[in-house]
Amino acid sequence: MKTKEAKAKVKDLLSSGVPRSEVFAQLSGQGVKDRLLARLIASTADPYLCDIHDRKVNALITLMFIQAALALLVGFIIGSTIGPNARWVIGGLGALVPLLFVWGFYNHLAGAYNTYIILSLGSAGRQVEGLISGSIIMFVGSVIGLGMFAYVFYVRQKLFPDLAFFTPRKVKGRYVFSS
Repeated sequence: MKTKEAKAKVKDLLSSGVPRSEVFAQLSGQGVKDRLLARLIASTADPYLCDIHDRKVNALITLMFIQAALALLVGFIIGSTIGPNARWVIGGLGALVPLLFVWGFYNHLAGAYNTYIILSLGSAGRQVEGLISGSIIMFVGSVIGLGMFAYVFYVRQKLFPDLAFFTPRKVKGRYVFSS
């Protein structure tokens, strides 16, 4: 079985209500490595959990739209100093990144949550430095950035409980699933 076939089977079985541990047991040893199979199962959103945590995801999407609007505004201001067309290019590119995250969060893609977390971890040192710098603007920006990181991580844990940090949960060398 190839990866695309495994992904389709995992999605079909999970949408029909088969528990995740049974899906893993059924598809294990059919040509796909257990590690890949566990990752496919853990990163597939459960429709029930998506319905339960729909408001959290909608709040996250709203915050990302606000972030996109601010990025467009800041990019427009910075681009205005460069040239007449640069303001649109820089503003548009600045708003594109948060809008891509909106698309990923809306479609319940674990990769979108993981990418946001990785990018936030990359700037965590500067954000912590901003908390202790004494500047009010840096403090507010750092609090917002760290708050967004914590909220994205929280929502990701609610939607994808079988992911440890970035990999499927393993206990004593065996993959374990919440259902």
